[in-house]
Amino acid sequence: MNRKPKKRLYKVYHIRQKGVESLSEGYIGITKNNLDFRLSQHFCSKRPVGEILRKLGKDAVEIVQLAMLPKEEALQMEYELRPRRNMGWNQMAGGGRVTVKCPSCGKHLPKRRSGTYCIDCRDTRFQKGHTPHNYGQGEKYKLIDPEGNVYYPEAFTAFCREHNLTPQNLRKVAKGQRKHHKGWKAVRLTTVEGK
Repeated sequence: MNRKPKKRLYKVYHIRQKGVESLSEGYIGITKNNLDFRLSQHFCSKRPVGEILRKLGKDAVEIVQLAMLPKEEALQMEYELRPRRNMGWNQMAGGGRVTVKCPSCGKHLPKRRSGTYCIDCRDTRFQKGHTPHNYGQGEKYKLIDPEGNVYYPEAFTAFCREHNLTPQNLRKVAKGQRKHHKGWKAVRLTTVEGK
């Protein structure tokens, strides 16, 4: 016996104020779950739609099923109803579509706000060889290695990286929560000694 695999159907739904039937208002979404359950999820959401629903109250809103379709068709319908960002109560465009592009090269940027440049056009990563503006502005420590040599590092985390030490463990030594870290001792300074 040859059976066709069942296709899961998704509900395209519309959350709206009672009495407002315009699809340009409210929230459009898709779900495989029960609609009442989905509405309760939206009420608990920290997203703007959750804030709107809580402000209106459960008695003032309703959820209506628009269609029951296979996933790709449901996503397409959601996209047709919400082709752009910030339509109705939706923040993102429907159908999981990427709608934001880099203004310089046109590359799609998923889940980004408009006006954002891609990393190829505007690299915001810290460049190797440059020192940050706050270099050496952190807490000051006196460090003593296992041989008894004393160090006053300008940048504590960078010093730990160079000497294969864990900054958190050395801070615990300085607080008295550990006796040593890999044989190193640490004392937190309020003013730098010997400088």
